Order: sequence, then structure tokens, then C-alpha cells
Amino acid sequence: MNMQEFLKNRAAFPLGELAKHRGEWVAWSPDGTRLVAASRNPDALDDLIRAAGEDPEDCPITGIPDSDCVLGGLDAS
Repeated sequence: MNMQEFLKNRAAFPLGELAKHRGEWVAWSPDGTRLVAASRNPDALDDLIRAAGEDPEDCPITGIPDSDCVLGGLDAS
């Protein structure tokens, strides 16, 4: 996995799509361009990732906060 490419693509991911997954854990494609799987139960993600045809070892997992936060992580200053 190319971490620089992943981080660039992850930062460009549509915030509206991320907002649909508030309170969930999401598995990203290795290049950060799409969500492979999402679940409120992080223990379920490996099976969901495999069902989507991906290898869990190749898919970074992050949590999407429930509320009271700004999604995206880019500093506007």
C-alpha cells in the first residue's frame, strides 16, 4: 500500500459519504478511494471485507465519530 496515495485519496473522499457512516468503523480500499465495508461492530469487518472481495490485511480501518466533530481532518488555516 502506498501510504502517500492513500492519505491523498482519503482526504479527497466526499464528506457527505463519510457522514452516512457516523458511529461506524469503516474499511478503506488500499488506495483510499472507496469504502469497502462499514459496521458499528469492528469485529464484523473482516468478514464484510472478505465478502466484498478484498483482503482484510490490505484495507485500513478507521472509526467515523458519532457526532460533535468535523469530518475530514484538513486544517483550514
